[in-house]
Amino acid sequence: MYSEGLGRLYDVVSPADDVYVNLKNASGVTFIVHEVDGASVVTITFASDAAGTGAVTPDVVDHYYGKSNDTASGVWHRTAVSPASETFTKADGTEDTVAVEISAMKCPDLKPYVKCTVDGAGVVTAILHDLSIQRAPQNLSSVVA
Repeated sequence: MYSEGLGRLYDVVSPADDVYVNLKNASGVTFIVHEVDGASVVTITFASDAAGTGAVTPDVVDHYYGKSNDTASGVWHRTAVSPASETFTKADGTEDTVAVEISAMKCPDLKPYVKCTVDGAGVVTAILHDLSIQRAPQNLSSVVA
């Protein structure tokens, strides 16, 4: 029997800039940030709930992946963040799109909500993956409440 990926493997929140997503039922989230008109600062924040209670910014990002919008050479490349940080600055031109993965294991105690914030006019999409509770897409519970 065929089973779709949405609801089984992943859930999606978009737009997700400055929106807390709950990792309670996922092994992690990959934030996709897209902005083509300049370098942008990306910040990862954790909290106890969707309202941002007890927000903290631990140094959890040690790398991310980026690529340009150039369709002739737009392949992913890895960029190290050293030392690890809660923020990084994506480069203009070579990193029009970046992907940063946050494992649920990196959540501080009692802070299963995580958000990605980008300065400027960036668009953020959150892809929660490896869902522990799998459902048909129409039966997925909200991950932002």
